[in-house]
Amino acid sequence: MAFSFANSLASGVISNGIFFVTEHGYQFDRVKNYALAGATGVVYIVGALTAGRAVGALRARYGVSERGVLVALMFVFGVLCAIPQVAWWMARDGSRPPESPIWISVIGYQLFSGALWPIVESYVSGGRSGKDLRRALGTWNVVWSGALVVGIMFIAPLIQEHAVLSVLLLGLIHVSSLAVLPWFPNRPPEHVEEHHEAHPAVYSKLLVTFRVLLPTSYTVLTALTPFLPFAAKSLTESAFLQGLSPIAWLLPRCVGFLVLDRWHGWHGRWAMPIAGGILILLGFAGAVLAPWLALGTVGIVLFLGGLALFGLGMSTIYTGAIYYAMSVGKAEVDAGGTHEGLIGLGYTVGPTFGLLAALGVSQGVISERGFEPAVLGAVGVLALAVTGLVIWNIQRRVRG
Repeated sequence: MAFSFANSLASGVISNGIFFVTEHGYQFDRVKNYALAGATGVVYIVGALTAGRAVGALRARYGVSERGVLVALMFVFGVLCAIPQVAWWMARDGSRPPESPIWISVIGYQLFSGALWPIVESYVSGGRSGKDLRRALGTWNVVWSGALVVGIMFIAPLIQEHAVLSVLLLGLIHVSSLAVLPWFPNRPPEHVEEHHEAHPAVYSKLLVTFRVLLPTSYTVLTALTPFLPFAAKSLTESAFLQGLSPIAWLLPRCVGFLVLDRWHGWHGRWAMPIAGGILILLGFAGAVLAPWLALGTVGIVLFLGGLALFGLGMSTIYTGAIYYAMSVGKAEVDAGGTHEGLIGLGYTVGPTFGLLAALGVSQGVISERGFEPAVLGAVGVLALAVTGLVIWNIQRRVRG
């Protein structure tokens, strides 16, 4: 769990903070930042979906274990996180370094991040089923999501003052997590069906449903996150309250993971995906519409309340998706790879909406003031349509 905490903290802050580096250090405009975000989503998918085959090939050809792959990945992250700082050191007369190193660093980082988490998930889930699997995944969800809360509260503010150096230091956190790998077995424990309880047949159907909702939820997240600072500023002048906007959904997500870890009444029930989809929609609507519907205390409460509902929806969908994926997929790396690949799909679709809207603004098709409504409106329609189809399909299954 310490390994997951350290790597989640570093990757979460880097994934969000790197765009501060590109905007202020490299003067990336909106189009370039969204293009970079979309590219990172694509390579994350590639890394996630090929992780299982890559690990298998390395084991067959060179005898490298999963633990050996994790060791290599930590060094790779350290090098990739050092590239922006080295590029600045090498720039002459304090001039801006070329853009190519930052593209290589960010895209490479997300490619290998996509490969990292399926391996970690296999270690967490391997050799477990039923109650043991639920307990392990529940604890793991609380740990990695809690790390993001800590990172945003205490480390992310440093990026605003020392962006490039902060990325380098976060790379050192990756490297420092090598200290706990000697306690890892060479390979994740295998899932032997005869020794573990078989999953109910409904789990496979629930997995399909959650795999539709999972990328949708991350599409909404990638569209909502850039909007939060502007919405918070329009509602209050308090820097403290403005700073609460990311915590307002990250902390409820962590609490949601904890509740779903302790309460097991959701297992095998169709109400779970319905609740997750509705919470995402209500939370998104509350956060987005708050600046237009109300001002002052009412607006702030609506905004923060919407984000809290959104965080609970994210925890509901993620918990169902990872639990059924590892139950049905027998805790293999490929099962985690598909799960992470779907997250990567959300990381791709969301920025694509932003990129298209940004290109529309640059071409004069969309006004500057119309950028955010265009992105948020398109994503909202997509989320509403997907959730509606999921609920309709569930009702049809239940009645049938």
